[in-house]
Amino acid sequence: MDDLQWLLVALAIIGLWTLMVYILHKKGILAKLNMAPVGPILMWKTVRGRKFLDRLARPARFWRAYGDFSIVLCLVAMFALMGLLIWEATLVPSVPRESAPTPDLLLGVPGLNRIIPLGYGILGLAIAIVLHEFLHGILARTAKVNLKSLGILLFVFPIGAFVEPDEEGLQKMKRRDRARLFAAGPATNMILALVFAIIFSTVMMGSVRAAHDGAGVTGFSMDGSPAENAGMHPGMIIFRVEGMNVTTANVTSVADLATALENTRPGDAINVTAYYRGAVDTYHLTLTNSSTTEKGVMGVRLITVTTAYFHPLGGAGYFGSPVRSILDYVTLPFLGLQPLQEPFTDFFVVEGFWGSIPGSVFWTLANCAYWLFWLNIMLGATNALPAIPLDGGYIFKDGLDAFLERVKKGIKPESRDRIVNRVSLTLAAFILALILWQVFGPWLL
Repeated sequence: MDDLQWLLVALAIIGLWTLMVYILHKKGILAKLNMAPVGPILMWKTVRGRKFLDRLARPARFWRAYGDFSIVLCLVAMFALMGLLIWEATLVPSVPRESAPTPDLLLGVPGLNRIIPLGYGILGLAIAIVLHEFLHGILARTAKVNLKSLGILLFVFPIGAFVEPDEEGLQKMKRRDRARLFAAGPATNMILALVFAIIFSTVMMGSVRAAHDGAGVTGFSMDGSPAENAGMHPGMIIFRVEGMNVTTANVTSVADLATALENTRPGDAINVTAYYRGAVDTYHLTLTNSSTTEKGVMGVRLITVTTAYFHPLGGAGYFGSPVRSILDYVTLPFLGLQPLQEPFTDFFVVEGFWGSIPGSVFWTLANCAYWLFWLNIMLGATNALPAIPLDGGYIFKDGLDAFLERVKKGIKPESRDRIVNRVSLTLAAFILALILWQVFGPWLL
């Protein structure tokens, strides 16, 4: 399905869902179910669970310390993300139109966003948002603010939960207590992301090794591919290539294979030796031509077989730096390496304890751990941005208000509020513009 089809399907689903919500609201059915629409999103409210949050909030000293740590973590994330958005905005002029992110990628809804798988996405997002909101509720009760309700948010699927503090009590809170409350949610998501990243990279993928060195075949790049005609298929690992114009025979990476075929021309015959699920076979190919190069091509899509992709720090040597390694780790869904499934799972062997359980079970658990990492880091990082109505926006707003109160001691509260609101809205609009620029900028230049 191409980008336009994905967008049309997403818009159709959103439209049908919104129409259904509108009809049910008009007929009074939602009110009977304690539901209320907020645009296309359904809110289901209940008072159950408040006593449970009260019990969790009893070690108040611990939660205040946790709130202070959360403020620091959110501020670090806030400045880092703003720098990242600005840096990405400067790269937009060099991004080809066909490589620009599509609008559906702005929606963090499983099934509508094409890179978020439905099952793993619902699981990860539900856990991330429920814990995010629970921490808001705990910090509210630590500060003795009443909770009017708790509930679930529905948008085609359950997309999270919420706690609704008493608005008057929220406004009366001390700034520091309010900052703790807002910071606790995104900070918890970022901490959980670190925990699940460690589980995925060490507990799970630490037991995985490459089945064989070489270039893994992930698919074919053209109809009538020479490799496909020769009987090759996705999941194979090419580790040897030879022929009259081939300069090297040993293949340990995609780069090695490209070097080996550097002097070939369309029509050249080569022998390719590949590994697949314990067996080794040699295939006879006649290279063909391509519109992008004069060299002979096999007509395959390849990836270097290595576990470095799955170790954000341990794989730094392969990628050249820890920063590049971490970025590739976060972008595994864009690389087709998450969720890990065939043919990619054929490139690896599971050993030790995890090797004793069925492969399908292992890869399901590993994928769950990765998506719990991914959705927690995305939710936490997004909410740390200084843009209302995100948590970071309220932290920034309170911080700016405190700054103005300190440096302009004679300013009236009404004037201070007016300045704070204008600056906050301007910053929120700037952040939105930076995000939209990445989507539409390549098409406008």
